[in-house]
Amino acid sequence: MTNAFPAIASILSPEALINEMLPGFDVGEISECEFYSGGFNHTYRIKTVGGQTYYMRAYRQRWRTLEDIRYELDVLNHLKRKGFPAARPLRYRDGQYFCAVPALEGLRYLALFSEAPGQEISYEHEPEQVAQRYGKAVARMHNALDDFSSPHQRFHLDLDYFTTRPLKTIAPLLLHRPDDWAYVQHFAQTLREQILKMPASELEQGFCHGDLQGYHANVAADGTLTFFDFDCGGFGYRAYDLAVFLWCCRLEEAVATRWDPFLQAYRETRSINDLDVQAAPLFVCARYLWHIGVHTENSPDWGIDFLNEKYFNTHLKRLRDSEADYLV
Repeated sequence: MTNAFPAIASILSPEALINEMLPGFDVGEISECEFYSGGFNHTYRIKTVGGQTYYMRAYRQRWRTLEDIRYELDVLNHLKRKGFPAARPLRYRDGQYFCAVPALEGLRYLALFSEAPGQEISYEHEPEQVAQRYGKAVARMHNALDDFSSPHQRFHLDLDYFTTRPLKTIAPLLLHRPDDWAYVQHFAQTLREQILKMPASELEQGFCHGDLQGYHANVAADGTLTFFDFDCGGFGYRAYDLAVFLWCCRLEEAVATRWDPFLQAYRETRSINDLDVQAAPLFVCARYLWHIGVHTENSPDWGIDFLNEKYFNTHLKRLRDSEADYLV
């Protein structure tokens, strides 16, 4: 072959980013560029001679469209105008907040973000107080986003996103477990019906971060929480943003210490209807199903080895446990 062999998800060279792309962001001389983490996208940590740290995201081609990306960047710039502490995108030399590179798999988009000051939030000490601080910050974020709009299109966190889309990629991996596949379909249908009965039309909607597990925020020396990683966000049910926190509390066996302080602090800072609070447990169920769906959806790039019998045993048990707690 005379051409490069096709790829579906390449790792961009840090050296090439230093030489070819980072000068366009005009952040000064680069002392270090390291591939920091994989996952939904690829993240690089950038350090300058002047002592500044930035993070560059290389969006995976099959995960986010340019419209998705531009919408996300609009969210962050809106929060900047509102004075809400969140990671900031930096302009490229052409005035846009992104640039593109011709990777092996095709065009990849890059964005450079400021570092959120401080250390990532921790619940090791005084978890109730930390949950309260987080709840207040989330409420202020929602307040700041109430008047957000963007000319760019992005996926919505609607009922199809939670109860239809995941099934498309879960189905092929449960063909050998027909009873479990039937259960997943039943779970999705029951969940959809119960959210519609709330009724769903009366639930508050707006932009949601989409991944407010209780983390994705750094704590500065003065206690300020600066949020980052809005990649899973979109327009949808605000109850879902609350539910992701409850979902993580369940995973970490911390519901008793974190959920009520979080919710109380949120409600002291921002008005929210009782119906949205009542809907949060249903969206915990939605989060469990979404979690399996994004794993199966991304398996062509990540590999399928982790989607083994143990994986499905664990995650299907979580579905059944949440059904017993919230859907019955």
